[in-house]
Amino acid sequence: MMRNILLLAVLYFLQGLPYGLQAKFLPVYFRSHGMSLTDISLFKLLLLPWMCKALWAPYVDRYGTKRDWLMWSMSGLALTCIVGAFSPPELIIPLGCVLFLFNLLTSTQDIAVDGIAIHMLSSSELAYGNIAQVVGYKVGTLVSGGVLTWLSDHLPWSLLFFVLVGVYSLSTFFVTIGIPHTERTHQEDTGKSEQSSKRTDNEDDQYGWFFRHLVDVYRSTGTKWIIVFVLLYKLGEQGAISMVPLYLVDKDLPMSKIGFWTGIVGQLVSIFGSFLGGWLISHLSWSTVDLLKVSCMLRLFPLTSQILVVCFWSEEYVSLCYVISVLSMLTMLLISGTVTTATFTMMMQCSQLAPSQIQATHYTVLATLEVLGKLTFSVVTGPMTDVLGYRYVYLIFIALTAFLLPLFRYCPPSLEEKANTNKNN
Repeated sequence: MMRNILLLAVLYFLQGLPYGLQAKFLPVYFRSHGMSLTDISLFKLLLLPWMCKALWAPYVDRYGTKRDWLMWSMSGLALTCIVGAFSPPELIIPLGCVLFLFNLLTSTQDIAVDGIAIHMLSSSELAYGNIAQVVGYKVGTLVSGGVLTWLSDHLPWSLLFFVLVGVYSLSTFFVTIGIPHTERTHQEDTGKSEQSSKRTDNEDDQYGWFFRHLVDVYRSTGTKWIIVFVLLYKLGEQGAISMVPLYLVDKDLPMSKIGFWTGIVGQLVSIFGSFLGGWLISHLSWSTVDLLKVSCMLRLFPLTSQILVVCFWSEEYVSLCYVISVLSMLTMLLISGTVTTATFTMMMQCSQLAPSQIQATHYTVLATLEVLGKLTFSVVTGPMTDVLGYRYVYLIFIALTAFLLPLFRYCPPSLEEKANTNKNN
């Protein structure tokens, strides 16, 4: 089991590197150089491939092997990093193209990794697998986001990308020798010859299978409820966490200090929260649904503390306000880690209820919608803050977080039974 968990942790770590660069380092860098909150938020539109990856997930399922998709996507990432080394932040358009390619290739890699994980992990291994997923991704975010922000005054821009070239080159080699080439292609899995497969594709039009694939995903047990949940569960929390560093920048606090506490320490706390969520599920036998109910309720407390800081910030007590703001964000990140692990475990439980031939696409659709909810709201958070101010957007964050709690009353019994079954294994 440990070999599988370690493999997944490494692969998800690689996926966190581009996200940390965009979500943690660049917003603080741009804000410190005078960019408006609206423009910073619009820059997040480059994460669009993560919202659209469900459109090509069926092709990853149908053609080639997951190992092949991993190899080619990471080779492409290494080449993209070489271009990125010569695209400094001052050149917005070339940098935007590099980040868009990053997201396109990394989101494709994510589909392949999710497909491997959904078939690799048994019910009793789900919590550990999702710890590997969430923690590996956050460590990648920490390395590329928090550490980079902390060292932003000393680290040459090109050095980051040349280091990433080495990381992705070694990872491609690791995938080549570390993942056995035992996965069957779609044609082999159906037991048809290449000629027979082509004839079937012609008779059954080119795109009919694609739409039926997605319709089957939507009709699977528990899917409708969990779609609503993953679209909404992070909105208030994500908005609050993303605004704290920018709020502190606006209060003229040193960028290195902000990067250390909100980036490095914050990510470590979030990682601990992810471990905590997995431990509660796997060792204390908490149901994922019950853990989510409690965690989502607890998020209201640090949110309330942060809005009090925003409303009563005093230049006379800057240090006290700063400490309270950081503690509120760290508490939120701790709970956020627990919520994320529990949510991804529940998503995987729901995908295991789907027919086996659509499980990889099913999980990819849920993961895509999870990103869609966060990304869409993060794009509008900046303009909202520019117009309304920090005080009123935090009221919106609290309202969105509280609105989620009544949704648990409508959780499908089949999904709760699946959670309780895995709890008892």
